[in-house]
Amino acid sequence: MPAVVDGWQSVAGGEGAYAYDVPARWTPKPGTVHGWEGEGQPKVVMSTSAFYGDGFCPADDDSRLGGAGVKPDTQTDPAVAAEQFATSVANRAYTWGGPPPQLRVGPPEAAEMSLGDGKTRPATIRLVDVTTSGGHPCLAKQAVVGVIAASSADTAKPGTVLLAVYADQTAPDFTTKDEIQRILRSYRAVPAAQRTTVPASPLPR
Repeated sequence: MPAVVDGWQSVAGGEGAYAYDVPARWTPKPGTVHGWEGEGQPKVVMSTSAFYGDGFCPADDDSRLGGAGVKPDTQTDPAVAAEQFATSVANRAYTWGGPPPQLRVGPPEAAEMSLGDGKTRPATIRLVDVTTSGGHPCLAKQAVVGVIAASSADTAKPGTVLLAVYADQTAPDFTTKDEIQRILRSYRAVPAAQRTTVPASPLPR
């Protein structure tokens, strides 16, 4: 399935029914389910994953500089769903052996989710600036979490579909806010004639 962002690579899920794009330096892992549990907070689980900077910190092989994943939600208001999921991911991804992070939630941003064939569905983006204080030595000091949410196309199961992206903002060659926005805005439904679950090969850097 070709990416819609030039030079990037696609991450396809739902037997190719939807996809999003990530930069060439990221690693698509569409068959991976990931998330967080423990720390006295609700569990967060995402599928159709992609990651950046796995094992970047020598003190922990499970460390990473960024990640992305999708999930459905029963919340029917995309603006509410986007804010709730963005703050949940921010708290879970950036609480690691210390106090919860400080969050600054940006205003809702209007967006569109492509349905293919020129059709779109209204969507909402929320960005959260994250500042940590203390905790694991591999924990990012500054990070950004972004979520895009749109109403589900399945009328039998009303709710929303969401894509979350989280990324360290201090490491060399970090994933910028602009790149996070481009990842989020690439989230799309894929017409049946164009579907494949095989991700595009990464381009040489």
